[in-house]
Amino acid sequence: MSAIFKQLKGRLIVSCQASPGDPLEDTNAIRRIALAAIGGGAAGLRVNSAEHIAALRRDTKLPIIGIQKQYGPAGLRITPDFAAAAALAAAGASIIALDCTNRVWPDGDPWQMLIERIHQELRLPVMADIATLDEALAATAAGADCVGTTLNGYTERTRDNQGFSWTLLVQMAQQLHVPIMAEGHISTPKEARRAIDGGAWCVIVGSAITRPGVITANFVDALEQSGSSAPAIGVDIGGTSIKAGLVQRSGEVLLTSQTPTDAGKGCDAIIAGLVQAVEQVLAAARDKHFQPVGLGIATAGAIDHRDGSIFAATDNLPGWAGFQLRGFAEERFHLPAFAVNDAQAAGLSELYFGLGRSLSDFVVLTIGTGIGGGIVTGGRLLRGQHGFAGSIGHGVICAGGRPCNCGRNGCLEAYVSTAALLRNYRELGGAVPEGKIDDADLALKINHLARSGDAAAQKAYAVMSEFLAEGIANLFNLVDPQAVLLSGGLIEEYTQFVPGVEKQVAKLLHFGTKRQPQVRTAKAGRFAGVQGAAALVFESGR
Repeated sequence: MSAIFKQLKGRLIVSCQASPGDPLEDTNAIRRIALAAIGGGAAGLRVNSAEHIAALRRDTKLPIIGIQKQYGPAGLRITPDFAAAAALAAAGASIIALDCTNRVWPDGDPWQMLIERIHQELRLPVMADIATLDEALAATAAGADCVGTTLNGYTERTRDNQGFSWTLLVQMAQQLHVPIMAEGHISTPKEARRAIDGGAWCVIVGSAITRPGVITANFVDALEQSGSSAPAIGVDIGGTSIKAGLVQRSGEVLLTSQTPTDAGKGCDAIIAGLVQAVEQVLAAARDKHFQPVGLGIATAGAIDHRDGSIFAATDNLPGWAGFQLRGFAEERFHLPAFAVNDAQAAGLSELYFGLGRSLSDFVVLTIGTGIGGGIVTGGRLLRGQHGFAGSIGHGVICAGGRPCNCGRNGCLEAYVSTAALLRNYRELGGAVPEGKIDDADLALKINHLARSGDAAAQKAYAVMSEFLAEGIANLFNLVDPQAVLLSGGLIEEYTQFVPGVEKQVAKLLHFGTKRQPQVRTAKAGRFAGVQGAAALVFESGR
């Protein structure tokens, strides 16, 4: 690999250019901008025209990616012919960048021929500016030494993409063997870091650093949109349904939508349900003149915080593992998107809109088909390296006990869940209604029976509470929270359940009388996942 690319790995390249007619469209102005960027730590430059490159080469030995923009009736083309490339090389360019999209140009040289001639005659590496994955693959097959996402959003096929394509970056990282330059629509340091984490070799930033007019306009637009009070869209993808809503910063959920998940039909069906739910909320928001500032999505499974993909998924969402959720959502809805595990979203909901507002360290347990956990410490959600933090249901409380769907035996979830409650109820002689009834409906019936005084139903809950108390006592010993908050349809409205668990936990804790455990019913309701997902959007602007 060229020493130039080794020098640029993981670093920032600053694109020092000005649009035609811009007051900074002057060699000396560009030179001063570039020197300021170098002083700030830029590892390289991307510069338009041989004149500007020659001026800068007298100031620096850093790598310079040279381009020559040509404006014509067919639009803008980057380095259209060999003569332009040769002039850039003579001026001191280290890498020559070319437009390698599928667009047809009435004049100029074919980019495949340009790559070959630049290699053979100029002895310089070539950067292929592309817009799509197939163009990236074609460019590398033709010998391009590196590939940039530069033109995504600027060609006919990609003109609807208003932000950086995270999905394209991930696809390129998976399929290309050459360095990937993340360029175009990267506006913040956080996005630059995300690009490196997502597989980019280095990052090229231009307008967000070097164009005062663009920077000023962005600030003006943000202020005029009153973003500090703007709502966000929250989505909660469950095994049965997908809920979405417009969430105010107070936590109020408006304009809700719900659609079946159809998870049994696989990943495409889940995606279709997601799109339908979000588009319904977006349409309602437009009618009410709301402009959402972002989209948060809660879903079962572990979320990779680096790229918002599904690191691992449960059997409730078949085919979901590996899906690039955040990247897809950003490209489909043209909004900043965030993804989080659904149980962790419940923790965020409590943190910002529920009991957690007066707490800094607490745990939310969501009890249903399984047990999900959201751990908040120091006022921040704990996610863990791979997104599994809070997998409390898979802590073993009975070695060699009941089998769990995670593959181990004796997990808390095997004793505290819908299936566990039904098992307890049947073993205690509870009457199961005749005819076909699914587990969720039967669990709701047992809940109602327990509240009505049915002995078998109450005993079924009592057995479950003993195991839950063991798990919560372990939590208090492990993280010493101010409180553990319980939520989920399985315990909803059964007011005797949570106080009973709290008393059992106190008896189990070492020094329990000195650190009286606080076990409470969470305030978050059926839209906890929606609220928590939207909270991620609000967090990003804090």
